[in-house]
Amino acid sequence: MNYLKSITTSVLQSTGVTFPFSIGERIPGLDSSASIWEVREGIKRDDGTPLTLFIYDSTLPPFQPGNKDRRTLFQFAKNALKKLRTIRHPDVIRYIDSVETETHIYIATERVRPLGGVLRDWETGGALSGSGVNKGKGKEQWIGWGVKSISTALAFLNSPPLSLHHAYLLPSTVFVTPSLEWRLGGFDLLTGKEDQAGILWAMGGVAPGDIGERSGPEVKKGGWGVLRDSDPAFSDTYLLALLIFSLYNPSSPLPSLSAAPSPSSAGSIPKPLFPLWKRMLNPNPRTRLSTNGFVEEANSSGIWASNPLVSLVNGLDNFELASESDKLGLLRIIKDSSSSGTLPSPFVIHKVLPSLLHSLSLPTAPSSAMLPLVLELGKLVPSSEYSKVVLEPVVKLYTSPDRGTRMALLDGLNEYADKMDNKMVQEKVWPNLITGFADTVPIIREATVKAVFPLASKLSDRILNNDLLRLLAKMQMDTEPSIRTNTCILLGRLAPILGPNTKKKVLVPAFARSLKDPFVHARVAGLMALMATVECFDKEDLAGKVVPNMAFTLVDKEKLVRDQAFKAMNMFMGRITEMVKAMPDTVLSEEKASASYGPVTTTAPTTNTNQAGLANSAAGAAGALAGWAISSLSKQLSTPEQHSTMSMTAATGLNVPSSTSPNPSPNASPRISSDLGSVTTSPSIPGPSNGRLRSGPSSSRTAASGSGSGLKLGGNAKKAVAGSSNLADMVASEWDDNDDDNDAHNAWGTDDLIDVNADQDDWSAFESAPVPEIVVPPPQSYYVTSPKPPSSNGISNVNATNKPTKASTSSASSGSPSTKQPFASVKSPLSSSVTSMRSPALSTTSVSTNAEEWGDVDDTPSETRTASPQKPTSATITASASAAGASASAPTQSLAGMTKEEKDKEMARRRAERQARIDAMKAQKKGK
Repeated sequence: MNYLKSITTSVLQSTGVTFPFSIGERIPGLDSSASIWEVREGIKRDDGTPLTLFIYDSTLPPFQPGNKDRRTLFQFAKNALKKLRTIRHPDVIRYIDSVETETHIYIATERVRPLGGVLRDWETGGALSGSGVNKGKGKEQWIGWGVKSISTALAFLNSPPLSLHHAYLLPSTVFVTPSLEWRLGGFDLLTGKEDQAGILWAMGGVAPGDIGERSGPEVKKGGWGVLRDSDPAFSDTYLLALLIFSLYNPSSPLPSLSAAPSPSSAGSIPKPLFPLWKRMLNPNPRTRLSTNGFVEEANSSGIWASNPLVSLVNGLDNFELASESDKLGLLRIIKDSSSSGTLPSPFVIHKVLPSLLHSLSLPTAPSSAMLPLVLELGKLVPSSEYSKVVLEPVVKLYTSPDRGTRMALLDGLNEYADKMDNKMVQEKVWPNLITGFADTVPIIREATVKAVFPLASKLSDRILNNDLLRLLAKMQMDTEPSIRTNTCILLGRLAPILGPNTKKKVLVPAFARSLKDPFVHARVAGLMALMATVECFDKEDLAGKVVPNMAFTLVDKEKLVRDQAFKAMNMFMGRITEMVKAMPDTVLSEEKASASYGPVTTTAPTTNTNQAGLANSAAGAAGALAGWAISSLSKQLSTPEQHSTMSMTAATGLNVPSSTSPNPSPNASPRISSDLGSVTTSPSIPGPSNGRLRSGPSSSRTAASGSGSGLKLGGNAKKAVAGSSNLADMVASEWDDNDDDNDAHNAWGTDDLIDVNADQDDWSAFESAPVPEIVVPPPQSYYVTSPKPPSSNGISNVNATNKPTKASTSSASSGSPSTKQPFASVKSPLSSSVTSMRSPALSTTSVSTNAEEWGDVDDTPSETRTASPQKPTSATITASASAAGASASAPTQSLAGMTKEEKDKEMARRRAERQARIDAMKAQKKGK
């Protein structure tokens, strides 16, 4: 082969011709003494198309047998190339390209093999090994199909307007494609009837092979020239009859034709074919059966119709024109023949599969029956050819809008999903697959959901963690309960391959939505999905998100759900118990804990409690709670304070309810429950009273407002003593504590009081109240200015959105002068610690009402969290302190409507401003 390549390269370089082929290995099966051609594998360089090369080299030694000159035989190669370029027929070798030089001819055709090589493989099982074919029956059917194909091609050449003499019909001039289809070649002597200078008349006897022995009696008697005036159909039919004998009797010599053929001389030729074969061997050319007559009578007598393989091929060729019943019948025949092993595997792979895939792309094809058969037959395809033969045509079907085709593709996805690469899935399958999520037919939507998991491992991170989850969020709101259930199951199966952030944000809200599904099995699927994905949650997520969101299913109306819920709860609690064993007993040092809280004592008996004073029963917990107290605080009363008296007039500012004060009935206020997005009502709950008492005359605002005003949520609950020096000491000492431990400031969140009589100020304000303004007057006028009548800015404005605004009287209406308020309005510690006062379920189960996305757990720090604009604002409070005259308060922007970044910047600015003022107050204190 290397020698041939070098010779070819040198010859073409000398002529300036670019060789368009890559020459491969020699194809066996062609006897070198019976043909002038060398047959090799080849590849077309420009597009990589595999092909077969017929090569003639006139520089080789004389042809044997006969010691024939290669230059003389060069005329046969030129004639074959000339005729093959101009003739097109399904049963004739398909010409692709050629190269001709002075010494060489290269003819590129479709991939074929010599017939002799295929017959040997049939006997030894080479080309059909592992197919399980019944060799005797299958071979007879295949040869019958070949006889039909060759006779049809020969009749086409012999008939007008071509009227060509083939005159070279030998087993060596018949070829077979990879799909086991028969092709006619050997155009070396092909000559037209009217061609006076045809190569057949002068050089017919020089052609290699045993063509002289097979020629008709008239040629043997008068030479090839007698064929000029004869009909090609009568001369070539004699050669066709001898070819048929050789096909059915490959190891037998040609029969003696001195007498009329008998059934015994016909050998293995089928009996229905014998009468026609006998007439084709008539010594008189004028009474012979012509090639056209043989084809017509074979069709009319039902010889080909009785051949299952021929009927199958005809059905595939006319599949688009057949009726629906005929199509289904043909598919059954293919399925039965393939399962029984009567169809050769090369025929199935290269003939049946391409035909079915081509027909499957048409809208009239019964796709629901065809595609499963295609995928079943695809198992016979070698892995090296599977992508080209099966995958590419099947993937193209995803572009079809036909629902039957899409449903068949999704049902059979498991057969070919693992054979697709990531690029094919992401670029060709996924863009077309997602149209099924929005289909109006529920079964298509459900099948699309089920088809995601086999492809999930081949999707990109962006598709998996973004696009797919958005689509599944819509599917979880589908009207069909089975689709919602399967979506939940799919999410549970996808959880291990999702990103870590996606797991924390999506899984709990998505499964929690399924737990509230009205369909029983959807709720069970939600519980099972939580159990299956337990490895995705840490201890904080399990205790703060998973358990609160599924606890209500313990009392589900359906026993099936309750049983599964108890199993899930036991599993979660056991896992949490194991996780917390590695946690320390406390994160505080002994000195810090003693300085912060003091020693803890209890006077309750230790009955029904375990170690460390923990109760293990309801009675024990009640007894321990009744005797629990803090024995001392880190700060003790000083000696002057021990001998001072408490001003009772300041108690009016606490608004303690009495029998004389009006007590309107508690109004139900909205409160977020642990159910995702659901709203329940609960009465107003009186808050703890820990406001500081102050001495001195009561303010006019306090006296005028009476018991109906109270202290508003988010307002300032702290009142200072009258002395300016005591004020500075108190503020400095408070911020000194903040400097020591900013994180522990207001750890309990009880610096503000809640008025039980103010219905609009109940616990819903934790969700809806905006952050109040922080206004601190300058230190100079803050401490030294004498009291003056307050301006209108000194009165707090209360705007309630849920109820009519309660009247807030000014100093003018009460008739008494207003007392200076030494403290400016500051942000309530309760407002800033709203996160710590919520239950875990409340903070983790807020689900967005957007149907396209699941709600996320709010991980924003409490300093930057604002009320949701969708909830009604309970109260908007603006407070300002008045010093000498009317002091204008510094404008403060509201955090409502800001983005997260804007809120972070605003809070940082406020903290910096507050710290600067504290430092100024401390400096002033030291100066005094």
